[in-house]
Amino acid sequence: MRSEPVKPATVKRSRSFEAKGAYANQFTASSRQVLTMGEKLRKHGANTVVFDAKEVEGLPTYRSSVPREHLGLDSYYYPIEDVSKLVDYLHDRGVHVVARVCIFRDIHNSSKNARWRFDKEWVNPADRAVQDYNLAIIRELTSFGVDEIQVDYFRYPADRKASTGIEGKTRSDVLTAYAQRVHELTSSKGVLLSLDMFGIVIWQREDDVRVLGQDVMRLKDHFDVISPMLYPSHFSRNFSGIANPADQPYMFVSSGVKRMKVLVGDQVIIRPWLQSFPLRATIGSNPAYIKEQIRAAQASGAVGWLLWSPGNRYDEAYRAMESLAGKASVKAVRTSRTGQ
Repeated sequence: MRSEPVKPATVKRSRSFEAKGAYANQFTASSRQVLTMGEKLRKHGANTVVFDAKEVEGLPTYRSSVPREHLGLDSYYYPIEDVSKLVDYLHDRGVHVVARVCIFRDIHNSSKNARWRFDKEWVNPADRAVQDYNLAIIRELTSFGVDEIQVDYFRYPADRKASTGIEGKTRSDVLTAYAQRVHELTSSKGVLLSLDMFGIVIWQREDDVRVLGQDVMRLKDHFDVISPMLYPSHFSRNFSGIANPADQPYMFVSSGVKRMKVLVGDQVIIRPWLQSFPLRATIGSNPAYIKEQIRAAQASGAVGWLLWSPGNRYDEAYRAMESLAGKASVKAVRTSRTGQ
């Protein structure tokens, strides 16, 4: 038995490390399921778990000192008892551990703290106290030995507006300046920093960039990795002339990665989020569907990939990985154009 608290160390890796893995929600991460998940990923040729360290509810998903120091909360609900143990167990299984932190979509603080509120469920990205609160959580997570911090909802809400409340400051100005602060912290700790980005932003439509504030041409200087969310289901019907984008898994992942590669070159690693759920796919969300996305990412210049299933159901994904490794076969995916 250990006589001292577990104190795992960050496994320092270059940004070009080929992370291949999947998302674990806070409830999976708080149970032995995450260990089984890590073992299965390793068995099938992957190596990464992304766990919820702070979800859109706004409070850490683990026992943290930050809510007391920044919010005056003496107690709150958290499912993950000990992040250090979680990291240690996953490191023992050879897993790259990524802590996902939702930044500006924050239901708790937008409803409880009028000074921080920007919009329904959103806090103000330009508020220094909001920024410091999230920075404190990231700093705490680096002390637990995580290998990478991944920020999500690092944007403004899709409110069709462009205001920041600060004269002369665009939304991209605010996010870029804060990204620099976060990266200075993580790089000083030897921890990688990645960004979840709306897939639609890659198409560089001016209104999307102006409203969301996610200007990849500016943010690329402050992240090691950008993970565009290239879920085919999340593109609107008739986008790029495709009646149902969810039925074109290879096309949308390939196009998204290639477009981003043109924008960022080699300045930042592209590691896309891929769809491991059935939303809007009429051709069947099966191992072949997932395999097509992985193949598209690999063939288009991505370095690694991540699979998203909200309920963490990855049996079909494991079969897809087996097939890619040559250990099993799956039927070819039928796209919406098959047979036309």
